[in-house]
Amino acid sequence: MAHRHANDRLAALLREAGWTNGELAHAVNTLGAAEGLPLRYDRTSVAHWLSGTRPRPPVPDLVAAALTQRTGRLVIAEDTGFFPPAYERDPLPGTDPGHSPLRELIALCRQDCDPVQRAALTSETFRVAPSPPPPPVPPPAPDGPASLPPAAEADLAMLDCVILVAARSTGLFGGRHARSALAQYLADDISSQSRHTLGTPLEPVWLTRTAQLTHLLALKSDDTGHSGLAQRYFRTALALASAGGDRVQYAVTLRAMSCQAARLGHTAIAHAHAEHALAAAEHLADPGTRSYLLAQRAHTHALRQDGRRALADLDAAARLHERHGTVSGTGPRPFASYPQAGLEYQQALVLLQLREHERAIAHLTHSFGHRAPGERRSVALTHALMADALLGVGRLDEACVHGHRFLDEIAPLDSARAHQALSDLCGRLIPHRRTPAAAAVLERARAHGAENRPLL
Repeated sequence: MAHRHANDRLAALLREAGWTNGELAHAVNTLGAAEGLPLRYDRTSVAHWLSGTRPRPPVPDLVAAALTQRTGRLVIAEDTGFFPPAYERDPLPGTDPGHSPLRELIALCRQDCDPVQRAALTSETFRVAPSPPPPPVPPPAPDGPASLPPAAEADLAMLDCVILVAARSTGLFGGRHARSALAQYLADDISSQSRHTLGTPLEPVWLTRTAQLTHLLALKSDDTGHSGLAQRYFRTALALASAGGDRVQYAVTLRAMSCQAARLGHTAIAHAHAEHALAAAEHLADPGTRSYLLAQRAHTHALRQDGRRALADLDAAARLHERHGTVSGTGPRPFASYPQAGLEYQQALVLLQLREHERAIAHLTHSFGHRAPGERRSVALTHALMADALLGVGRLDEACVHGHRFLDEIAPLDSARAHQALSDLCGRLIPHRRTPAAAAVLERARAHGAENRPLL
């Protein structure tokens, strides 16, 4: 019979965290729930781990994430003592600077397009890992026009078109729609385009566009409920932006990674990403982009219950946005604008975390007024957040009005965020289920759930 050895590394981490076995189990269950995993670990489960039992994936990553959150320092799954000494995990994209990010992208997309290999990718959860380093500050652009191959210019125009279509499809129909088609496009076309573009003056901007399209595929994957796969695409997008020398695009993707980590309950990681995004952009970002980055750091400050810094960042973001000059009611251009509606929504998100419900309600009201046609997913999530804010101050009937509007908007959406928002709204309304207004929303929500297939 095999002899198990006590897990001294996990024991040391528990002592550092100041946690009991039961507290670690509770933290792991909470992070698992954010990933859609119904875990039921308790103090005896952790006792078994300490005695040498190795839990199956993704539990080691959830344990690492919980300990990262608690200790305030990076703890990866390999630090937990759950793997044999000689074990080597499949590295995340961007981990090895010697690897070509283009090759990593094409290989990942091809795996994603294979139904057999895709199953393993989509079952992965979020992993704690350091971010790839940002690119160096780029040198000044050369003076004068450069001679560009016609094929390379055509490839760039095609990427711009696909970026617009991918962003709009997510906004209108949710992340699952056309996700596999986008992965197939990247798997097939990027390889051939690289032959026209690499080594030409268009190489840096082509790499940036490829990074942006990979970023959009990450967003689609995240909105399909595949958090681990989304993380792989985000990290690939970071590596592509770095290869193209684009620190601003690197920062924008890192900001999206911060949002993902925050939604999954990884507050320490979310805050670190938000800080690194601002540091990467430095003085290179325009006022709109800096506003966008600051608004996310404000959210992570609020999650850490640092209201003073959160409000300071919100104020700075609003001042910068005034210089940004966006026009309300026009559709936001992917990676080129930060719409007023988005800023208002983010302000409300921060204020709700700080329990300033009335101010949050005012910002959400303004957000509705600035939304452009085609932003169905964003409008739906704004109604859900408004319902939550109104419930927080006892305005049940008004909250139910927004609950109905939310249900109107999500009918054509296939979005994990929308499904989670619906679940959260129902959870908030169940204590009021005997009132006619709440009962009507709950009945519509049940009917919606019966009509819609589960996410794959």
